[in-house]
Amino acid sequence: MEEKKNTWKLGEKADFPFTSSDFKKSGSYFKTFYKHFYSSRFICIREETDEQPGILLKVLGRTSPKDIIVVGGEPFCKDEKEEMISGRTYASYRFPTIKQVSEVVEILRENRWLKDLLENSEMHINLQAYFWVRNVAGGFLFGKKPRYFDPESETLYTVSDKTPHYRLAVVYFHKGELTF
Repeated sequence: MEEKKNTWKLGEKADFPFTSSDFKKSGSYFKTFYKHFYSSRFICIREETDEQPGILLKVLGRTSPKDIIVVGGEPFCKDEKEEMISGRTYASYRFPTIKQVSEVVEILRENRWLKDLLENSEMHINLQAYFWVRNVAGGFLFGKKPRYFDPESETLYTVSDKTPHYRLAVVYFHKGELTF
């Protein structure tokens, strides 16, 4: 029997190796590299079907705005850091889109068992809270600022204070392929 790769059942923990993709680099002599990365400890909250991909979720907890920078037009947290002789590399879980946050919250509201499973896995989440999203606000003159989303009212806000909000990492899987 052939083992299926990159497919999970509802509630199953996803263990896959550290995966990263280059995002941006800066500097000429001392280089700074920025990467998006994913590692294990995600939980499957939706199984894949022929029509739709499965969803893996990791609740990263609450993150303060001071820990978020904007790199390449996207919010970025320095979750991992690697020092090298000629520079350093920072890696961040990619922030989800508004659509991804809405989809995750809807799934968890409809399935209390999944929410309890996340809590038991020490991935605490409040579905009435705000969530950081990939969108940024602002322009060239005033700099770009991270934004957060209220799924209850479907409202997008620009950061204006120091209040931490929930941060999620979402991975889709379909026919053996992972989409970050």
